[in-house]
Amino acid sequence: MQQSGASGPNEIRNVILAIALSFAIMLGWEFFFNAPQREQLQAERARIEAAQPAAPAAPEAPAAPATIGREQALAQSAGARIVIDTPAIDGSIALDGARLDDLNLRLYRRTVARDSGEVTLLSPIEAEHGHDAFFGWERRTGEDAVTLADATSRWLANAQARLTPQTPVTLTMESGGLSIERQIAVDEHYMFTITDTVRNLTDAPIAVRPFGTVRRQGYPEDYRTNLSVVHQGLIGAFGPNARLHQSSFSAAEKHAKNKTRGRAGENERLLEEQGQGGWLGLTDHYWLAAIVPDQNEPISAYYDSRPGEDSTNFRAAYRGEWRQAPAGASITYTQRLYAGPKQVELLQSYQRDLAIPRFDDAVDWGNFWFLTRPFFLWLLHPLAIWVGNFGIAILLSTIVVKLLLFPLVFHSFKEMAKMRGLAPKMKEIQERYAADKARQQQEILKLYQTEKVNVAAGCVPILLQIPVFFALYKVLTVTIEMRHAPFFGWIRDLSAPDPTSIFNLFGLLPFEPQTIPLIGMLLALGAWPIFYGVTMWALQALSPPPTDPVQAQVFRWLPILFTFMFASFPAGLVIYWTWSNMLTILQQYAIMRRQGVETEFDKFIAKRLRKLPAQAE
Repeated sequence: MQQSGASGPNEIRNVILAIALSFAIMLGWEFFFNAPQREQLQAERARIEAAQPAAPAAPEAPAAPATIGREQALAQSAGARIVIDTPAIDGSIALDGARLDDLNLRLYRRTVARDSGEVTLLSPIEAEHGHDAFFGWERRTGEDAVTLADATSRWLANAQARLTPQTPVTLTMESGGLSIERQIAVDEHYMFTITDTVRNLTDAPIAVRPFGTVRRQGYPEDYRTNLSVVHQGLIGAFGPNARLHQSSFSAAEKHAKNKTRGRAGENERLLEEQGQGGWLGLTDHYWLAAIVPDQNEPISAYYDSRPGEDSTNFRAAYRGEWRQAPAGASITYTQRLYAGPKQVELLQSYQRDLAIPRFDDAVDWGNFWFLTRPFFLWLLHPLAIWVGNFGIAILLSTIVVKLLLFPLVFHSFKEMAKMRGLAPKMKEIQERYAADKARQQQEILKLYQTEKVNVAAGCVPILLQIPVFFALYKVLTVTIEMRHAPFFGWIRDLSAPDPTSIFNLFGLLPFEPQTIPLIGMLLALGAWPIFYGVTMWALQALSPPPTDPVQAQVFRWLPILFTFMFASFPAGLVIYWTWSNMLTILQQYAIMRRQGVETEFDKFIAKRLRKLPAQAE
């Protein structure tokens, strides 16, 4: 048994060395053999295709129509559109249905590159990844509701109409004995105000009700199925007490499939509730398109998904209450559409000024909102506004957290210093009772009791950092403020992993290790994760070593394991943890020196100083 226990660390070392060697062989094979072969094969295929004449199309097998692109869809209705031009957005409104289906966000780019295009939020529903919003009216005929204006109704407008914050546009149409005049206004940001005046042209009263719909054809273009930390799908606050309702794209797609399999009715809704006011819409990672009815309007709001040939049609919609339009008279109704980023301050300003309930909950604060919301709203965001950089704000927030937790951490570090001071006595016990493990543990526990050492106190610093770690990870992932937020040097997006890699010498070698199949993610080992690994190793050197040799060997390899694990984390999180380790090292070293405990750093310096006189001689 002793032989087996002694060989444990050697076995662990051999396994890790074998993995590292295999890893190096796979990398070398990929870089020096597979990659050149792939390039040669692609070049050969291109040469052959260029040399061969194009094959004639077979008349008996016509090609399937290509998926219509966004630009093609816009071109088809180019003559029936009203231009939108504001400091924050550009695009157009389709006169067919008065649909808001062409919207780009001027202040946001698709990537960190300055020349990348604007983020596109809304697109014609006929196009790939179509996403739009429209508003209409229904007329009551007996027990039935007849649509007067919907997504296909044709509206008229002045040929010179142009929607800006200073110039609203007016659209008109007639249907079913009614004329509808619609005024669309937009503010300096992303809120549209739609005011409809419905006039009864008949000699009898007519009952009508408004409705609004946000829909999306298929998943968002940049949808990430593995991003479970942020909600993407249908969202809104409506019904009794304006409760938040969320349904993911995947859950809604499953509902649509159940309709095709007969497990759900054709007209069965995913969710439906009655209430007053509120808001509802569709959200993806950073963007939101949401309808805001009149907050005094009784509504029936619902989520639905409908199966399509190639993709699912997702929609969030509502219907207002029936109202009488007397003969020759008119009624007016106002509702809004928000189409833009989930910027916390902006959502809160609309929530406050327009009395929209829980509008800032469009940001997915998660089940632990009591940690994530205060961390971002009361600490990280104010610091970022003050210093003008979220990276520096992360460093400052770490200092604030350290100061708040210092009394508890100080006591914990004192206990750890005592344990490290007991290392010689513990080693003596281990040697004396090497053949009797049970007696060895008893004597060590007795030593702890005699010296009044709390073994569990060493876990306190880590346990206290877990909530902060979670809160920072959440806000780095879900808040638009962190998207493309730069730090210094090569970190241009704190919400993305460190883009460098040691395996191409941080960009000196002309290949991207992350693109290698199967092992690419393991090769994305940037500079900041390496900094983190070094600080973890240094911090580990200050802590009392495990008494068990196998555990001690495992602990030695933990910095390497965590370095690779942190390589895929957002850079802001790695910067936080690295900086936190550095502050902890300073704290722990100062406390240990005050307790008279010699650390590994002291031993290293003493050894170097002893060598200097010998070298001088």
